[in-house]
Amino acid sequence: MPSSKLAKWLPGREIRIRRLERKLSQAAVGRFVKRSDQTVSKWEHGEKCPDVGQMWPLAAKLGMDDELRAYMIQIAENEHEQNFRSDRRFNALCLSMAERSNGQIHKWEPIFVPGIAQTRDYHFNLLPRSQPYTAEQLNRGWAFKKERQAALLNRTDDPTMRLIIGAQALLDLDLLSEKARRDQIDRLLELNACRNWEIRILRGPHPEGASAFDIYKPAGAEFGSPPFVYTELFDDSWCIEETDRIERYDGLWQLLWGKSIPLREFLNE
Repeated sequence: MPSSKLAKWLPGREIRIRRLERKLSQAAVGRFVKRSDQTVSKWEHGEKCPDVGQMWPLAAKLGMDDELRAYMIQIAENEHEQNFRSDRRFNALCLSMAERSNGQIHKWEPIFVPGIAQTRDYHFNLLPRSQPYTAEQLNRGWAFKKERQAALLNRTDDPTMRLIIGAQALLDLDLLSEKARRDQIDRLLELNACRNWEIRILRGPHPEGASAFDIYKPAGAEFGSPPFVYTELFDDSWCIEETDRIERYDGLWQLLWGKSIPLREFLNE
């Protein structure tokens, strides 16, 4: 079975970004784990993945927190398996990096406003209506969403962003206060006006089995990831790398896009 290209790309991006933030050379990082600067270069360009034994000292040297370190170790342990599988929180770390790096990002969310477009009131006052959350889970989740939102909007290379949101997600905004509802709509309109962004709304039935998914492609971005699709269940998630499966999701995306209407058109009806 082919090995995972994504499992080589993600650790390399983390290493490069954190190395540059700390003004370290590749040789300095290499010396710390008794490897050459050429090896570090291969990591940063997604040609190789550090092994488990190297991940521990790299995480300490480069300031990775416990959660990210555990995810990097899990990746190193499973790099020979395509379609990386992990719990949703862990794979969200991969999506965060893909949003910072890729040139083309497509998101389909039939039930909720996507996290990158949510307001604080939506996160804290509407999401808990779907299932119980502890205060710690809500606070940690919002901090992570704010970080993802800021990283995406601070990009200077204008990635192509396409969001399709199920109409029910907007109808459910009536569960918020009028001000919170208006703020969430304004947030969507603000993003829709950003360069290379487009948000569309899909009302009515959609194809059976077409649960939420994202498609990430490099689209010319220098450090973009290999193409992959992210999809999830309640207790599990996958980053799908197989070319034929990505093509099927591309076809599904085109179908959903064709059935949807622009955000402003929906709001004006």
